[in-house]
Amino acid sequence: MEKSCWNKARNGIKLLMTPGPVEVSPRVLSALAQPVIYHYYPKFVEFFEETVRKTAEIFRISDNTDVLILQGEGVLGLEAAVVCSVNPGEKVLVFENGPFGRGFGEFVKNAGAIPVYFHEGTNKCFDDEKASAFLEENKDAVAMTLVHCETPAGILNPPKVICKKAKSLGMMTIVDCVASLGGADFRPEEWGIDISVSASQKCLSAPSALTPMALSKFAWERIEKKKRNPIRNSYISLLDWKETWISQKRFPFTPFTAEVNALSASLDEILEEGFDKVLERHAEVASYCRNRIKEMGMRTWPLREEFCSPTVTAIALPENVNDTSLIRDVAERHGILIGGGYKELKGHVLRIGHMGYQAQRSFMAATLDAVEDSLKNGDKISKSPKENR
Repeated sequence: MEKSCWNKARNGIKLLMTPGPVEVSPRVLSALAQPVIYHYYPKFVEFFEETVRKTAEIFRISDNTDVLILQGEGVLGLEAAVVCSVNPGEKVLVFENGPFGRGFGEFVKNAGAIPVYFHEGTNKCFDDEKASAFLEENKDAVAMTLVHCETPAGILNPPKVICKKAKSLGMMTIVDCVASLGGADFRPEEWGIDISVSASQKCLSAPSALTPMALSKFAWERIEKKKRNPIRNSYISLLDWKETWISQKRFPFTPFTAEVNALSASLDEILEEGFDKVLERHAEVASYCRNRIKEMGMRTWPLREEFCSPTVTAIALPENVNDTSLIRDVAERHGILIGGGYKELKGHVLRIGHMGYQAQRSFMAATLDAVEDSLKNGDKISKSPKENR
């Protein structure tokens, strides 16, 4: 009998320990498989509203901040946050120490605005004092962007001081919390963050389809007063969502009902466990991962332990090891899939996700046992003479 599509897609992978999408629980998979429902059936509208409320709990926000659940992968929200709020010719400060931080600059250019970058190495967090001085030097900027967890580097950046400083200078603050919301402490209202953008497929441990966002009143003012007319009647329009869902409890277009079912189930699991306990679990599994790595003679890509994210560990690739070969060996012989480097870090790091349902000690122990075994596999994972030149 022919294998199912699911088995074809997984191709022997029993455990997904990549930095996103992540493994999801049986409960979430069951919710995803529920029968399709009309999105304007009153019970679904109520269900969507309840899912928004639960998302607000994860954001730790009050009624002063609105929550949207955009129907698309997290990049939709990241681009919308910039393009819907920034005018052509305006200066936007882009904090970058990795590919996703730098990617914000492309969204700024798409809006016709001018990105000014604050650079840091991919193995370091932003320094609060240097960042604050940069903000002072560029106080004519209208907004700033920052990535909380830079997944390619396994870095957790500190938004609190930087965003508060930016707010004191009158800037709008936009933070990518795609790989941190639900796995690391994140407090947008307390930290002065106007637009927070997450994604369903990381710490929230649901399929990759939805973009939870939190927007302050100041963010809405910027969006509504955008010159050359605010973006309307567009898949990327945040105002369309405000004037339909927030004002009327209607949708600007057909939402992904199955994926909303799955997200709701994953949020239930987080809230039932207790959000503080969830954060503790992520920290404990991350610590276990890094201690094992040291025992195996390897080191993290971030230079210091305090730079490391509790949701993903980036490991400096051992000398003479080919990352693609190692990842393939772990997958083929152990049925566990881990991640490699991305963009400029390709060939320099291995990445192991410990987000949401992944963040379990038993999963991590099995993963590191598999990596340790594959590292002993000699010629099969070694770089070729050409790669060593």
